[in-house]
Amino acid sequence: MKKGIFKYACYLLLVICCCLFLPFVSYSGNNEGLMESIRRAVLKELMNSVSDQVELNEIRIVKGADIMKYGGDYAIKGLNMSGYNGRNKALFAVSLTDKNAATREVIVETSYDVMTNAFVASRPLSVGTVLTEGDFYEITQKSAKLPPGAITERKDIEGKILKTNIGQGILFKSGYLSTTATIKRGQKVNLVIEGGNVVISTRGQLRSDAVVGGEARVLCDMSKKEVSGILVAPNTVKVKI
Repeated sequence: MKKGIFKYACYLLLVICCCLFLPFVSYSGNNEGLMESIRRAVLKELMNSVSDQVELNEIRIVKGADIMKYGGDYAIKGLNMSGYNGRNKALFAVSLTDKNAATREVIVETSYDVMTNAFVASRPLSVGTVLTEGDFYEITQKSAKLPPGAITERKDIEGKILKTNIGQGILFKSGYLSTTATIKRGQKVNLVIEGGNVVISTRGQLRSDAVVGGEARVLCDMSKKEVSGILVAPNTVKVKI
């Protein structure tokens, strides 16, 4: 009886020693390492093919989960985008190879976003304002978070004319702007009269509708006479004599 107990105790001790000293292989560690390699490879491909301002949100396996489940010493052999699965969702075929040169394929779906520029009013602006650099500032935002019509290019805002009043901190949209503005008859304007080395500034009233860059007839407040010039801004007419 004692001999049997002694053998059992020795066997139990041997098992404990094996558990302590043999290398411990963790599936989760291999899985996490492989997934991290796939994530980096997908991000690199997105930066090359979509934008260097891309941001990876989520990645999940849609085919080949058994490879991840049972682990294995795999390395990435190749990666190709195989299509899209919705807005900012791409599918990638990932080719894996092990130390015996056996290959397996995993399909992953990734959701991503692209960081882009947007423009915000730096102060309250009134209708008819011709926008210059001091009227707005640039921010960086996720494209998916931007409202429809948000302006993302500086060239689409500089020199454009506001069609509506907007407050400080408001994001510029294309619907707020126009390339030309019609100034209605009766509108008070600044009148700049140039002749030789003389420049006279006064006020006047439009005698007819006019557009920026076009001809405008103005009744001069100072002389009470009608003059013709160019509407160079929504509130300014320049006359050369």
